[in-house]
Amino acid sequence: MQGHISLVTGAASGIGLATARQMSRRGDAVILADINAKVGEAEAKAIRDAGGDAMFVELDVAKRDSWTNAYALAEKAFGPVDILVNNAGIIRDRSLLKMTDEEWNLVIDVCLRGAWLGSQMVFPGMKAKNWGRIVNISSSAHRGGFGQANYSSAKAGIVGLTRTLAIEGAKNKIVVNAVAPHNVNTPILETVPEVDKAAWLAKSRFGRFAEPEEVAEVICFLASEQNTFVSGQLIEADGADLLGT
Repeated sequence: MQGHISLVTGAASGIGLATARQMSRRGDAVILADINAKVGEAEAKAIRDAGGDAMFVELDVAKRDSWTNAYALAEKAFGPVDILVNNAGIIRDRSLLKMTDEEWNLVIDVCLRGAWLGSQMVFPGMKAKNWGRIVNISSSAHRGGFGQANYSSAKAGIVGLTRTLAIEGAKNKIVVNAVAPHNVNTPILETVPEVDKAAWLAKSRFGRFAEPEEVAEVICFLASEQNTFVSGQLIEADGADLLGT
């Protein structure tokens, strides 16, 4: 039972929700942050009904003012956040010559700028406490993917951001890592055409896609007191699918 104060973005569903639930079960006070207020409120209430300590804050991770307002609410309720999971992300796939400025900017802003803003928000409190954990969610798309110039660039940028923050936070015992999930049963995967999912499944060495809870277990270890020396790393949660490629 840790008793830390954890903030998870994109926490209304998928990997973010699974992480928030797991962190609550281990004793953290959890702030579920998401742009979807209706679902986020309901999920925070469900955690409280199960005996956990949780609240929801509405957050557009791409906007500094939204971060400022959301963090103020979280800090008023629980105190300074000492664990941050930058999970929020979106996809707007389109091949290079068809991609619009809006599609490029939106994905970069949510996936990469959002993680940068969130880290800026929590770093002062972590430095003051001389302890902190940040986990940034990258993706196997950091390797590149057709029609994903925006998403792949953002998720590769997450890796560079993670390594830089690990260097800057080390003297204050702020541990920063990234997790790169591959194919996971989340709402984003549901938007993929069935023919593509079937092709991915055929190549899966485990014969299935990951569940959000499996990725959450990795995140929760990296964001725990038990992780005392792993920092600046990218952990690929891919079921060995990408080995040898």
